[in-house]
Amino acid sequence: MENTIKLPEPQKELEFPLMKALEKRRTIRKWSDSPITEQELSNLLWAACGITKNKTKSAKSKRTAPSACNSQEIRVYTVMKQGVFLYDEDCHELKMINSIDIREHIGTQKMMKSVPIGLVFVADLSRMKGPLLKNLEAQRFCAWVDTGYISQNVYLYCTASNLGTAVLALINREKLHKLMDLKEEEKIVLTQVVGHLAE
Repeated sequence: MENTIKLPEPQKELEFPLMKALEKRRTIRKWSDSPITEQELSNLLWAACGITKNKTKSAKSKRTAPSACNSQEIRVYTVMKQGVFLYDEDCHELKMINSIDIREHIGTQKMMKSVPIGLVFVADLSRMKGPLLKNLEAQRFCAWVDTGYISQNVYLYCTASNLGTAVLALINREKLHKLMDLKEEEKIVLTQVVGHLAE
């Protein structure tokens, strides 16, 4: 398995109307065995927090989801059978963290073992430097809210693309933190599972 997966360009011209996606958005906890394609994964991750405006010498890049003081502190890890990968939104690619299949640990429900794709939303609190983010309480509050924006982006993309998804809060965060070899300042907020709809 390659250490880096260069994703194809995201498809930004989906014809599914936004208002219809808002109406049809649901949490779905059943999926088929069919794998998520690289194109679908590319679209999914770009929708989550992909770059919409490149950084300049004087300004940070902009993403599809807002963040407090544009901290961009939420990192999206992708958990698959092949291992754990970090989404690098600047390069639109996945960087391998390890080759261990840890999907069964992204939630406490038994069904996690069969999920095609798991997303783990990790707040890197060391990125939160803004004037409104001077204490841990403010950092955690804003990071948790920012995760909600990203998660909803995933929900809307999945609805528009006939995929099922569910966000998970029941997580053994301490165990998952160790399995992903995260740093002390990196905090797991939520996870989200994605798969093709079961027929």
